[in-house]
Amino acid sequence: MECKRCGNKDPAYFYEGHKGIYCRKCIGFKRILLDEDTKSYEYSVSENVEKFYFDYPLTRYQQEVSDKCRNLIKEKDVLLHCVCGAGKTELVVETISDFLKEGKKVCYAISRKEVVIELEKRFRAIFRDASVIGVYGGHHDVLSGDLIVCTTHQLFRYQKTFDLLIIDEVDAFPLKGNYELMHIAINSAKGNIIYSTATVNDFLLKSIKKRNYEELTLFIRPSLKPLIEPLILYSNKFFLLLYMFRLMQTMTNQCIIFVSSKKECRRLYSVLKHLFSITYVYAESSKRKENIEDFRNKKYQFILATTVLERGITIKDVNVIILCFHKGVFDEGSLVQMLGRVGRNFLNPYGEAYILSCFRDEEINKADELIKRANKEYEMSILRQGN
Repeated sequence: MECKRCGNKDPAYFYEGHKGIYCRKCIGFKRILLDEDTKSYEYSVSENVEKFYFDYPLTRYQQEVSDKCRNLIKEKDVLLHCVCGAGKTELVVETISDFLKEGKKVCYAISRKEVVIELEKRFRAIFRDASVIGVYGGHHDVLSGDLIVCTTHQLFRYQKTFDLLIIDEVDAFPLKGNYELMHIAINSAKGNIIYSTATVNDFLLKSIKKRNYEELTLFIRPSLKPLIEPLILYSNKFFLLLYMFRLMQTMTNQCIIFVSSKKECRRLYSVLKHLFSITYVYAESSKRKENIEDFRNKKYQFILATTVLERGITIKDVNVIILCFHKGVFDEGSLVQMLGRVGRNFLNPYGEAYILSCFRDEEINKADELIKRANKEYEMSILRQGN
């Protein structure tokens, strides 16, 4: 037995009810019988979606990867391995346009609802003649459109549907380590897939090893400047907090301070709010959206955040401090993403990045090595192009 949706083959997860046998491993997405016909989700697409509108042109490095992606995706999947801030969304616009012109069904899936909302607005501005639909928890009344932008969880609604599926942040929660959800995601495509990520991990490679794919890399940001490498400091918690306090006193830029939990976030906020212009955000916060917008609008200089801000947000001219006071919270991918918030202003691609840790950790070393390796690749690419 094998579940057509999540790929489960473990007999312990199958149950026979009065209507037939169903899989309990993915029942949270909706009950599906083992012998149920899983037809494609049918929806119409617009005609003559001929144009797209960019606010700015691609760099020649971006254009090279974009052109390769457009050609490769006709025959195979593409693993788009790009550093944070390289413009992964922009790299697939021309590919999306090719499919829309042919009346094909396209989906752009990403892990977080807030990013879906932001991307839906961006794609509506880029593809003005197309119907761009956002689908996420609590917002799925309309499922039909030319370009579906959705959270990865919502892909269960679209089995064998899309001619082109783009899965962004494919290395992140909730896909990371979740073979059932990854199977559901891949199963929503009847055509080829673009996997987009800044950190390629073993889980991803294992998940796609049976598919025909080619990896494309881009280690150069549009600013043509290297990634900001972090200063890493190991000591006891008291000294690290004192060091952070001194850093905050001298900073002129805004700064995101990443912490390991909402408890730590609230505890630090209760102290620092008396000394600095600071707010906070974590996943369950009732003021989550409001506080992020206030920080984006420069109402506050500092923001304490859990990993909720590690991806999908671009704020110009920010520094980053990562407090590693507990083991097993931040892995290589998380650290790279958090550090990747720095230096994303095209006109001023600089900033400061710090990792303050109470313990020596292999994940910190791997993240640091990955950034340094990416910068070496960046230098070689620049040299090859004769700059």
